Amino acid sequence: MKEKIYTIPINEAFAEKCGCPLCRLYGISRDKALDYITGAAMMEPDVRTESNKLGFCREHLSYMLTSKKVLPVALMLESHMDEAAKKVYRESKGVLTRAFDPEKLAEKAEKLSSSCFVCTRADREMDHYVRNTVYLWETELDFRTVYAAQEYFCLPHMAALLRFAKKDLSKRELGEFTKVTAEISANYHDKLREELAKFTRSFDYRFAADAKDPRVKASAENTAAYLEGGTK
Repeated sequence: MKEKIYTIPINEAFAEKCGCPLCRLYGISRDKALDYITGAAMMEPDVRTESNKLGFCREHLSYMLTSKKVLPVALMLESHMDEAAKKVYRESKGVLTRAFDPEKLAEKAEKLSSSCFVCTRADREMDHYVRNTVYLWETELDFRTVYAAQEYFCLPHMAALLRFAKKDLSKRELGEFTKVTAEISANYHDKLREELAKFTRSFDYRFAADAKDPRVKASAENTAAYLEGGTK
């Protein structure tokens, strides 16, 4: 399999054959975005303008607050608060009066609280990873073997793979790609459902021994990662 700069992270993520490889790639994208925004880039005017506009979701802001880069985060929050004051409050006043327009106020608040600089940047990079994964499957026979050996694809990333495959693959290849992808995750789904049943059953003293199986014990967490995606 020919290695190119854009394929190296994909090949590394798929080499583990444990968990969802695209979740691992998302973890890389998220960490790169976090390092970027809390590093020297935060002083760049265009970056600060974008972070002021988009803000940060609760999950990624929590990551940033637990890092050792508290000062850059606080400086970003200062300017983001100024942007919020302008967008949410000053632009929500009625045209003829000084009173707030409730509809406009709610709309501005919802818009500002529903976007995230880190999510936007990570998602943009993930689109490239997913598309290049489909491209590798299409052009590299060795990669098809590696792809078929994956433990599973979480539901969100399975959907992303199929969306890009529909755009980029021929009708015949799309059918084959869909079959392989669906079988991988459907088989894992059935296995996970069985482990989850064993876990719930283990609360009955007659089946308590089932909980000694590490996979059964972790079945609820594994199910959450499969249904919603994760970074491990």
